[in-house]
Amino acid sequence: MNRTYTSVVKLVTFFGVVLLFTNSVDALAFSNINSSSKKIEYIETFSLQQQTKQVQNDSLSKVRDSLRNKLKNSVAVALPSNDVPVLFGKQKNAKRISSSAIVNGEELTSFPTPQVGLMLYGKLPGLYIVQNNFQAGADEPNLSLRGRSPLVVIDGVPRSYLSINPEQIESITVIKDALGTALYGMKAADGVLLITTKRGAIIPKQIRVTSQYGLQQQINTPKFLDAFNYATLFNEAMVNDGRQPIYTASDLDKYKNGTNPFTHPNVNWADEILKNSAAVSRQNINARGGNKTTRYFVDLDYLNQNGFLITDKTINTYETNNSFKRFSFRSNIDVDLTESTLLSLNLFGRIRNGNQPGSTVASIYNAFLTTPNNAYPKLNENGSLGGNTEFQNNLYGMAIKSGYRPSVNRNLGADISLTQKLDKFITGLYASGAVSFNSYYSESINRSKTFAVYTPVVNATTGVTTYNTIGGDGTQANTSTVADQNRQIFSRFDLGYHKTIDKNTFQAQLLYVRDSYVLGGALSQVNQSISGRFNYDYDNKYLLELSSSYMGYDRYKKGDQWGIFPSVGLGWNIANEGFFSNLKKTVNSLKIRASYGLTATNAAAGYFQYLQNFENGDTFYSRNPLTSSNTKDESTLANPNITWEKAKKFNIGFDATLLNDKLWFTADYYKNNFYDLLQTRRTNASAVIGAVLPSENIGKSQYAGVELGAGYQNQINNFKYFIAANGSWSASKVVFNDEPFKNNAYEYRTGLPIGQTFGYIADGFYNNTTEINNGPKVDGYTPVPGDLRYKDLNNDGIINNNDVTAIGSTKPMFYYGLTAGFNYKGFDFSFTLNGVANRNVYYNFTNFAATGSTGGYGQALESSLLRWTPTTSAQAKYPRLSVGSNPNNNQTSSFWIKDGSYLRLRNVEVGYSLPSNMVKFIGFSNVRLFANGLNLLTATKLKDVDPEVLLGSVPNQRIFNFGVNLQF
Repeated sequence: MNRTYTSVVKLVTFFGVVLLFTNSVDALAFSNINSSSKKIEYIETFSLQQQTKQVQNDSLSKVRDSLRNKLKNSVAVALPSNDVPVLFGKQKNAKRISSSAIVNGEELTSFPTPQVGLMLYGKLPGLYIVQNNFQAGADEPNLSLRGRSPLVVIDGVPRSYLSINPEQIESITVIKDALGTALYGMKAADGVLLITTKRGAIIPKQIRVTSQYGLQQQINTPKFLDAFNYATLFNEAMVNDGRQPIYTASDLDKYKNGTNPFTHPNVNWADEILKNSAAVSRQNINARGGNKTTRYFVDLDYLNQNGFLITDKTINTYETNNSFKRFSFRSNIDVDLTESTLLSLNLFGRIRNGNQPGSTVASIYNAFLTTPNNAYPKLNENGSLGGNTEFQNNLYGMAIKSGYRPSVNRNLGADISLTQKLDKFITGLYASGAVSFNSYYSESINRSKTFAVYTPVVNATTGVTTYNTIGGDGTQANTSTVADQNRQIFSRFDLGYHKTIDKNTFQAQLLYVRDSYVLGGALSQVNQSISGRFNYDYDNKYLLELSSSYMGYDRYKKGDQWGIFPSVGLGWNIANEGFFSNLKKTVNSLKIRASYGLTATNAAAGYFQYLQNFENGDTFYSRNPLTSSNTKDESTLANPNITWEKAKKFNIGFDATLLNDKLWFTADYYKNNFYDLLQTRRTNASAVIGAVLPSENIGKSQYAGVELGAGYQNQINNFKYFIAANGSWSASKVVFNDEPFKNNAYEYRTGLPIGQTFGYIADGFYNNTTEINNGPKVDGYTPVPGDLRYKDLNNDGIINNNDVTAIGSTKPMFYYGLTAGFNYKGFDFSFTLNGVANRNVYYNFTNFAATGSTGGYGQALESSLLRWTPTTSAQAKYPRLSVGSNPNNNQTSSFWIKDGSYLRLRNVEVGYSLPSNMVKFIGFSNVRLFANGLNLLTATKLKDVDPEVLLGSVPNQRIFNFGVNLQF
């Protein structure tokens, strides 16, 4: 506690020195003003006196409006802001043509989760998120934008969002069409997730301190059979397989009554080695302010997240639990060197320290699936670790006696830019240049060790128990491996021009970008581009945008490294037309927009795939025909014509605001046709020529969908409220993938959704031998009652690969979100719902599956009690039991396709801001207490597992979090 207090004092002292140095407005005088309206007047007066020009297009009105919302404790604003971030700049929302959506960074702070990606559930139309592993420090979700993985760009530079916390974020924008992403050319086909960080402004000095503490709970953990039911059902499975049962009636009685827990154990392993809850906390302090020459934003953040494994300090002097600690820092400074010269410097850093048991978290959670409750006791009667030849890795030992594996990774970056206005030469002309450096280092340390387990052996004559030793207590390892050592240098130079002549507004930008990055010991990769963007609007009614990139990539052969990727957009602000004036009071704005363009991606390109003389990988090998070493494995042919994958994208949409901007709507329809996708031909040519065919640009696919968004906000006296919702339909289709000839139309994947699961169509169970004899024969297997029955699609009387077809839903997936809240006299409340429909998951857990080289028998779920038996055939939910994987019942089939749709109460937050007259005497401008929760309720048809995290991974988590926010 003392150490924490000292650290906070040091941080506050540091920020105090920074604020005094900037010599901004008088914070003491500001804090002594009682009413919010007078504070706003004070800021306006100060700003009008000090501000002589716009600072980075951040107008005084925007700053004033932003402060007005914060000082009045406004709820989250659902209406899109006036200025929308785009690649390498900003645009007025009224003049935006490209398809994009934005969320304010302040809205994300109500999510008590370590990862920024997990804060975006249900927030942005077109963005689909799924998380399938919640291991501390390894819980980055999968992001999909219109069916593809978007490029993450922070302040104009491609980099990982793991290096950022929500307090640093001004906004997050998804840019979805070809027009908006064109400046990234060959890297833009999958869309962009654009993160804009906070910057200083001409405002009074502001310091914000947030301290929050939470408890994590694992939810939807699998339910396994107890020892008695496991043994009973295992005997049944053995008999079903034509084998003798291994558990006697006496064994079953001992399992049921628990009379001898050492020879007949019943261990609930989750209860023994997992804690009910784990702590998570985050501390943040940031400062923001500035005057007419210098603006700054500085942020420090510390995250501490514990895992759920038990520990024993009497055994170990070191930590064995899974844990994750993150330290991050960001400083954004803008300095006006002259009235026309702006220097900006961004510095950021992150240190991530992780830890897990020597056996690894993944191995432990996998062992839950392979260790039945009766496998061995946690501890033998003499206190030694239980085990046997079939189960040689005691789960308790894996948690506390296997050593530990710390890890560390460091991320350091710096951006420096200089913008020079050239109005002395041409009014509206400017030049800007920037260089960014980013380094990433990751190291894994192995301090694991082995341990022995012991099997009791009772002497039949003397009754004395001795113990056989299996394995041994090994010495602790001490090795390290550099997992990643990446470096990036990103540079850009651009010329811009803005001019208004009468009702005509012209804006142009010419950009050069070079992005060089090195991944580990691989050769560097270099992208270079010359890009341009031109905007024109007439009387704020008719909008035109042209954008193009001429980009090159050094992984293709010379002469074929460069390509042109143009796009065009048109917009019409109908509400600004004269004939619309009578409706203007009701419909404040109405805009139709459309775009079309060519984009590309080079993500699938490897080194020297166009040369037969080099290894197709990251290691460089010269070929020497006289030796057999360091030569290319010529079983894979080269492709001299390899090039980038391309996409033609079309988007049409409209935006509208009504009722004095209280109500807003947005809608988009898109169709993205991808072609020249790298695929390997599925013909038999490789068998003829004796070599593996290379990847070729032959594939075609299509993504199409509809995205809707709407919101409403209003105020009734002191009661302010808002609601915002969005929904997205996303469909995909394989257009061409060089399938070999099929005998039946239903066997083709072409024309079906990308990633569509194929298998047999289940048609109930075989209930008797008559059904088996009268039905089609199963190729290579003789069914028995209780087995799954499959449809003979080609009616040839045989169930085989010719009966495999698409299984599960082929409907477009629909994902949606809703955020709402209110504010009343200092109290605020908000929540976020998100859900998915038409989502398939494949869920097939094999009961009693053999594990390891010793053939130990695996775990079984409680759902096994609903298996088929002659007496339960009418209500059975699962086929008859077998030991291990049944060659018929465990085939990929529609029986195991489950409806993965869900609706989740993703987040709830309630807060209270103390009255200003209660806090002003201690120098604070605001004190807010808050509580929030994550994953509080879930509605789903899945009964055994979470709809996102299936078996074998760290389960999903519910978090209850409490905190305080201080502003002064």
